[in-house]
Amino acid sequence: MKKYKVTSAFIDRHTRVEYAVGDVYEAGPKRAEELQGFLGSEVPEKKPQKKAK
Repeated sequence: MKKYKVTSAFIDRHTRVEYAVGDVYEAGPKRAEELQGFLGSEVPEKKPQKKAK
């Protein structure tokens, strides 16, 4: 599943959880399409940095 930035506040109809602008919402492609207008761009995954020796 991918993570998306919330651009418009909403309450998830499946979980009844409230999401505010700026929150991150995790969804599959079908659910992300349903929430078009509430979700913005995909949040890139952070890769762990290698420690220098």
